[in-house]
Amino acid sequence: MNTPVDINSLLAKVSRLSETAWAKEDEGKPNSFPCFHHTQHILFRFIPDNRDATNFNSYANWPLWAPLLLPVMQAAIRTYNFAQPVFPKVMLARLLAKRHIDLHRDGAGANLYTHKIHVPLQTNDAVRFQFDNAEFRLEEGKAYEVNNITRHGGCNDGDDHRIHLIFEVFDAAAATRVTS
Repeated sequence: MNTPVDINSLLAKVSRLSETAWAKEDEGKPNSFPCFHHTQHILFRFIPDNRDATNFNSYANWPLWAPLLLPVMQAAIRTYNFAQPVFPKVMLARLLAKRHIDLHRDGAGANLYTHKIHVPLQTNDAVRFQFDNAEFRLEEGKAYEVNNITRHGGCNDGDDHRIHLIFEVFDAAAATRVTS
């Protein structure tokens, strides 16, 4: 998947976020795993125990950001033809300049039932996304599905921070049909 999406409106708001806003939002995040030691997150939705994708929390900032996030997310998954898309995890992830994200696996649980999508909003030529021993350059304004069960990470050797919109999605209509 390498789907072009219009990020302009979202990027305009993201680029106005202050260092204080990033720090404050990153403070009590539930995904403070050691591999993210150089990454700041702004969470909009999250699966608290990462077990059940239907059991997720929406944070107070979700209604404020949803009008900018949803058009990007819906455009990114258009080719999936989901009848009832649900977005249980939605976040901005900022990998600091000259830093990296350790290779890691996100684990099982809800990750086995969702599609994980990265949409680069801000990047540079020195940013690489890593899968095991392979490296890729993800382009701004394109959506990429990532297999987060495999070892993956990132490296930002550039002078500017890298910012991705990251979200997970599943089709509630398909999930209902399977369990009925």
